[in-house]
Amino acid sequence: MLHNDFFLRYLAFEDGESPAALTLTCRTEGRPCFQVRYEGEELALRLAYGREELARYRDSSLGRILGLSYRPDTTFLHEHFAFFASGAADTLHVLAERDGLRAEKTISVVPYVSPNRYRFPLRGTVLVTDTYPSVNSHRWCRNSEFAFDAGRFDETLTRPLIEGDPVYAACGGVVEEVFDGLEDTGEETDLEQVEARFGEHARIDGNHVLLRHPGGELSLYSHLLKGSVTAREGETVQAGQLLGRVGSSGSSWIPHLHFHVMRDSLEGPGVPVRFDGLTTILGEPCLLEDPVNLVRWEEKA
Repeated sequence: MLHNDFFLRYLAFEDGESPAALTLTCRTEGRPCFQVRYEGEELALRLAYGREELARYRDSSLGRILGLSYRPDTTFLHEHFAFFASGAADTLHVLAERDGLRAEKTISVVPYVSPNRYRFPLRGTVLVTDTYPSVNSHRWCRNSEFAFDAGRFDETLTRPLIEGDPVYAACGGVVEEVFDGLEDTGEETDLEQVEARFGEHARIDGNHVLLRHPGGELSLYSHLLKGSVTAREGETVQAGQLLGRVGSSGSSWIPHLHFHVMRDSLEGPGVPVRFDGLTTILGEPCLLEDPVNLVRWEEKA
């Protein structure tokens, strides 16, 4: 049996009419392998959640979170599919019903395979959390669906030890964007003022480096230490080249590195990548498939 795990970000009903019933069917080579149906009060609650959630999003965040340039009137948001089946689901069939009318749509489910090879952006043993398998703040956002946070702590897991550690380019490419001007975030930091002065991207990611790689992929390294960024816009960097050092700038409360890869642009869809040579502390290959991972990456001689 194969574990399927993917996310339906939204369904928008453009005429503003709410469906009376909604059936979502995953299929493998035309055969149904998983189905969920919403109707009555349960569907009403999900649509109400969509209205409330959308109202929270800024216009400037719609592209990053949903990949939209407009705010839909009626939406069904955030359906997480996690199930075992004899094969990988290749389509999702959507059936909306109301007053004897039916609207149907078939969505392809296509695994993404990166054309690039990546190495882990930190060295030594680190704790990696908020990875793809968990449903967290990263996964809510279209561009950071496959993001993770990486840190290092003392034996009590309460004192961070990673501040100032070097951050390296995970893949060769061209530096598309650099920002380096914020102190680490503390209780006195006013992130609204940060945004007013430097923009939303700086408020969220703090000091950061954005690299563009072959195949239209971009990697983002966030919350870097002020004054540590060595990359320069337009520069070509090699995999393993120093970019900056771990800090806690922007929307960050403890020193850590936020990393993710997306396609096309900063608001493009997040994509999964695998890291060559990444292992658990027991030396076994690690694909970051657990919500919490203790991993190690060492430069090979």
